[in-house]
Amino acid sequence: MSYDIALYLKVDTGRPEPIDYCAANIGNYTANVSGMWADALGYWLADLNGRTAGDCIDDLKRAVDDMEQRPHHYRAMNPANGWGNYEGALEYLRELLIACCAHPKAEIHISH
Repeated sequence: MSYDIALYLKVDTGRPEPIDYCAANIGNYTANVSGMWADALGYWLADLNGRTAGDCIDDLKRAVDDMEQRPHHYRAMNPANGWGNYEGALEYLRELLIACCAHPKAEIHISH
């Protein structure tokens, strides 16, 4: 199982319903590192689903900073099966943070 994250903006085209525009596609990463993200964020990554990107920036900055400051703590959480690792989990979170900063009005969509 993996997390697949994209940020969508609602665009008013003059039609009765707005359309969803994919502002950023973060891609996917294995859920085997979800414990790392939960430790860094203080809640599950999936809890970002449906939230506005701008509302998540502070939490994501803190999580990225924590992971960068305590690599040994997070490397100890590397999955025993080799699917995913600290470096990949950190990079995925960084990419999400960058996208949220670039598109603060977008809504985060997570499927897993």
